[in-house]
Amino acid sequence: MVMTDMAGSSTRFDRSQAIPLRVLDSASPLPLHAQLEHALREQLQQGQWKAGDLFPSERELMQRAGVSRATVRQALSALMHAGLLQRIHGRGTFVAAPRIEQPLHAAYSFAEQIRQLGKSLIDRLIQSQVLPADPILAQSLGLPAGEPVIHIQRLRLLEGVPFTIDNFFVAQRLCPDLLKRSIDGSLYQLLAEGYDLPVLRCVDTLEPIVADRAAALYLQVAPGAPLMHVERIGYTRGDLPLHMAHNYIRGDMCRFRIRLPFEPAAIELRPLETTGSSNDRPAR
Repeated sequence: MVMTDMAGSSTRFDRSQAIPLRVLDSASPLPLHAQLEHALREQLQQGQWKAGDLFPSERELMQRAGVSRATVRQALSALMHAGLLQRIHGRGTFVAAPRIEQPLHAAYSFAEQIRQLGKSLIDRLIQSQVLPADPILAQSLGLPAGEPVIHIQRLRLLEGVPFTIDNFFVAQRLCPDLLKRSIDGSLYQLLAEGYDLPVLRCVDTLEPIVADRAAALYLQVAPGAPLMHVERIGYTRGDLPLHMAHNYIRGDMCRFRIRLPFEPAAIELRPLETTGSSNDRPAR
């Protein structure tokens, strides 16, 4: 049997070498679909298939496990929900790559985190240009509307797989020759070492969205696939707004973990005023 991976290449797969599923117990209080899910999960964890491999079809799993199609579908659905499998319309079900977990409790450089994980990150420049700041961008960066800003748009590939589209904006006057430099790798490192502009804190806004046709083409997902839009404003010394970013991350390859320390409520409760003019009361 010839099996095709997510990239479209083909490898020879011998059905006789398939690891048989453990015997499912119809007398067990655990439903058959849950038993099948656990058995398949074990085989995935043992490395029978690698990320990007085509997973066995529903019919093959029915034959190997001796169960109905409905049981197989429930098991596969659970594995897809867990992020272990990915279904691509018209092509089949594939083994998903492990998701990158991004903690959100401190400012971070994604390139540096990937380096620490020992994984490869490749940047492909989509466009770089100088353009006038629109009113929203100007307000975010504390600039006059129309001031020149540098826009760098990159496609970032994690282990060779398109992972995120990054849009980076910074005032041109802060780093006038930035576009003459190599802009592969960490832009944070470049700003800190080349211009003495370290990023000291960030404010991130996360919003789940779906991929439009352009994003789907770059990220190699179907139009309508889930993405995470991360809007970031980075600040440098003196709490000066340094840059703004709009990043679009594949939802099947990343998840975010937020650390929330307990803090006393900052809301001050006051007795309701029953006298005086309404103009003397705080605006709501």
